Amino acid sequence: MIRSMTGYGRGEIEEKGVRVTVELRSFNNRFLEMTMKLPKFLTPLEPEIKSMIQEKISRGRILANVSWDDTEGLAEVIKLDEEVADRYYALFENLRQRYNLPGKVDLQTFALLPDLFKREAEEWEPARALPFVKEAVSIALDDLLEMKSREGQAIAKDIENRVDQTLSYLEKIESRLPRRVEELRQRLKAKIAELTEKGEYDDALLAQEVVLFAERTDFTEECVRYRVHLNNFKRYLSEGGAVGRKLNFLLQEMAREVNTMGAKASDATVSTNVVLIKEELEKIREQVQNIE
Repeated sequence: MIRSMTGYGRGEIEEKGVRVTVELRSFNNRFLEMTMKLPKFLTPLEPEIKSMIQEKISRGRILANVSWDDTEGLAEVIKLDEEVADRYYALFENLRQRYNLPGKVDLQTFALLPDLFKREAEEWEPARALPFVKEAVSIALDDLLEMKSREGQAIAKDIENRVDQTLSYLEKIESRLPRRVEELRQRLKAKIAELTEKGEYDDALLAQEVVLFAERTDFTEECVRYRVHLNNFKRYLSEGGAVGRKLNFLLQEMAREVNTMGAKASDATVSTNVVLIKEELEKIREQVQNIE
């Protein structure tokens, strides 16, 4: 199936008090290029996220935004600030020794000291967060690919119609060929008759000129090659997948054949249809730029 390079996908999960939201935006680009925006503690997961995207998408500029909302928070931990406790103890000991005071510093005294204990929220480890992130990325990818496929179908339909239109113009050119050959033959016959009356021609030279003229003005081969390229183009289009580069190459070849037809034609009907084909090929080229 043909897929567009542009699209948007969103994935969200909520488990164990955590909400993970992933947004993926895709834009046209010749190659696959990814930009990540995620919380600092999830930075180690960036290669894993890129790998998941790379498995599904072959071309385009991908912007990925990962947000992490720890709605309930992990268990809060109370910790002893050992540095503060050591300073308190050293001060008490220094005070006792300096003034020769009796007694020792006991636990009850320590418990009443300010800033001795601190509360810290337990942090998520990237490895523990990975399953949540991967699930949200997977949902976002499926959503993105669905949108890219819908747009791709619309693009493919438009391209098919335009390709068929170029074929109708080519048939008009091909139907003109027999009559054009006959017209050229009559023109040469009249010219030969004129030169014969004047005795101004050489048989061998004239025969050579006729052959060269026929080669320069005959574009039957170009028509045949155009049809071959067109059939391959339609085949790739129907097969789908990542065919953007192949289609773009075939368009270049088709345009080359049409340009040669126009250069050889010297005929109003042929030239008109050549121009019409080139116009359609340009519109097709613009559409192909949107294909992955």
